[in-house]
Amino acid sequence: MAGMRKLKGKWYIRIYLGRGKEKLLPTRTGDRKLAEAYKRKIEEKEFMVRAKLAAVLEYDGEMLSEAISHFLSDVRLRLRPGTHKSYRQALADMQESVGEIDVRQIRPTHLSSLGQYLAARLGPTTVNIRLRAVRAFLNWLVSTDRIPKFPGKLPFLRLDDPLPRFFSPRELEAILEQTSDPKMQATFRLLAETGLRRSELFQCTLEESFLHLHHTKGRRDRLVPLRPELIPLFLEATDRPYQPDSISKAFRAAMRAAAIEPRGRTLHSLRHTYALREYYRTGDIYFVKQQLGHSNVTVTEKYLRFPQEYLQQVFGDTVERQSAAEVLSRQMLSSATPSFNA
Repeated sequence: MAGMRKLKGKWYIRIYLGRGKEKLLPTRTGDRKLAEAYKRKIEEKEFMVRAKLAAVLEYDGEMLSEAISHFLSDVRLRLRPGTHKSYRQALADMQESVGEIDVRQIRPTHLSSLGQYLAARLGPTTVNIRLRAVRAFLNWLVSTDRIPKFPGKLPFLRLDDPLPRFFSPRELEAILEQTSDPKMQATFRLLAETGLRRSELFQCTLEESFLHLHHTKGRRDRLVPLRPELIPLFLEATDRPYQPDSISKAFRAAMRAAAIEPRGRTLHSLRHTYALREYYRTGDIYFVKQQLGHSNVTVTEKYLRFPQEYLQQVFGDTVERQSAAEVLSRQMLSSATPSFNA
């Protein structure tokens, strides 16, 4: 009978050769259930192992569906749930397009067909998101020695690079006026005043006058100062909160009720609105980077495409210009003020 052993987070199947000798076969997974399934396959052909060991010890390929299952299990703990779901959807598309083949048979023509399959069903941005997940899967196949090299060029689509979509102060107030539900209005106001992503609102805790964000997009915890007047909004929004999709749906309904044309704007545009307002307030893109939690300032530099003169026309009547140091000083004074307990 074959045994099992775990080394450096991966399971190996132990084959006993007799006379005190043994051989370890890699399963390339840290998932015990998947490793046990592989072990059963080995046991089913144990007679082959004893009669012709070399033929079994050589990697004899893996079907696409099995490789996808191993990959999704392997990366589960390293990805946010939403990202893992996106990977699963992308690889289901790949399976549908390519069919059930040995992963060593994946060719550039398969990748081209996949691009055509996705483009016929999805928008350009979503196509590229799916292809990035496929790229991660193919790189994993190479890194785990399932295939010798990357099988070809992925057909990413060229996208326009529009300016970030945002709301003027007048538009934002109109949307809030059309939101009669106090909890929903508190949710919208909090997102607009903090620049949090929708998902981050429900992955943070209130610690004194700071929001401690857990499991963020970049998988780095961070602390966000919360002005005392915003704390009641946080408590209202996060007490038995609405589901994320319900929040987005309610925001679209409020936009329609306020007779505001979407023009590509969504709930996420509140984050862009916050970023542009703070960039106008301080003129400091590095301050904005820090507030948004970006890992690299190049991500934040898209807001530099808006001239300060233009932002003055948009926010000038509602925002007091300050240096980043003054804003931080005011935040620190606010955080020292006694606040509500979460």
